[in-house]
Amino acid sequence: MEFSWKDLASELENENGVALCTIIERRGSVPREIGARMLVRKDGSIIGTVGGGIGEHEVIKAAQNAIEKSQSGLLDFSLAGEQGLDSAAICGGHFTVFISYWAKSDDYDLAAAVAATLQGGSAQYLIESLPQQNFAKMERSLLDPADGNVTGNPIASLPATVAETCKSGTMSTSVQRINIDNREFLLSEITLPPQMVIFGGGHLALPLAEMASWCRFSVTVIDDRPEFSDPQRFPAADKVTTAPMEEVSKLYTPGTNACLVLITREHKHDYILLKQLLGTEYAYLGMIGSRRRTSQVKQRLIDEGFNPDEIKRLYSPIGLSIGAQTPAEIAISIMAEIIEVRHKGRRHKVKS
Repeated sequence: MEFSWKDLASELENENGVALCTIIERRGSVPREIGARMLVRKDGSIIGTVGGGIGEHEVIKAAQNAIEKSQSGLLDFSLAGEQGLDSAAICGGHFTVFISYWAKSDDYDLAAAVAATLQGGSAQYLIESLPQQNFAKMERSLLDPADGNVTGNPIASLPATVAETCKSGTMSTSVQRINIDNREFLLSEITLPPQMVIFGGGHLALPLAEMASWCRFSVTVIDDRPEFSDPQRFPAADKVTTAPMEEVSKLYTPGTNACLVLITREHKHDYILLKQLLGTEYAYLGMIGSRRRTSQVKQRLIDEGFNPDEIKRLYSPIGLSIGAQTPAEIAISIMAEIIEVRHKGRRHKVKS
């Protein structure tokens, strides 16, 4: 399962110390991107991945060493060299991992504060000192760029430019190395998890909510029938709500991380929902149904004056074309399409 910042606080409730491993540099062919994270426990078990294979094996060993020493460090690893096709490291790239040791006694409160930001309305930023020699002690703090508040151990002489960079949202990657008074720090954007709002709690919603949870989406399920919007029906969902389809606009937060999935039992509900959702901000908007039936809904909306260009961008029929038949297979096709849209960066923003 992919790492979530909630895991860090949760693990520190049971472990005296854990190591959080983050890819901060990469060159050549490397399985994961800058910012990929993996949490390592003392016994070597993990949450998340930095790419698998021999490289990840070496990172886990180094992380266990960091936990044993209660210290942090940097690890450079090469996947290059004279390797055959049976080698575990045929990618041929290089990456640098920051192995950050978090102690229950010293860091739990900060880890809990980081996890709490995932329920907020804007991103915050974790600043951690990068060790000047391998496996050294470090300092870290959480910065809220909106008001300049700092949680944890404030870093001396924090330049105003750092707060401005955070406030402007101009970071090119989710993590960035910065220099403060000839010392190196890692600046990490603690972004809100992507939302998936599932309208309709029928049989397809069950595997879709579970798959979205696996992918670390914050999942909301909305249905107007209490028997289909029972929280016990959706243990993987973060929120399950019973509400009329005419009144959903206040039940989720529009934004560039919102994925809206319409899998209701009738197209009249899709029509009612689209009248509320079109013109808002979202990353993905998809509607289930045959091409003929969904085209009727779209044409009706165009006839009523909704933006034809936005309606053309509606994903319908929903999901990638993989020949899916069963609810689980259809859920896989929908999830795959949403992942593709998120990574390709195609989003809809409401015009101001």
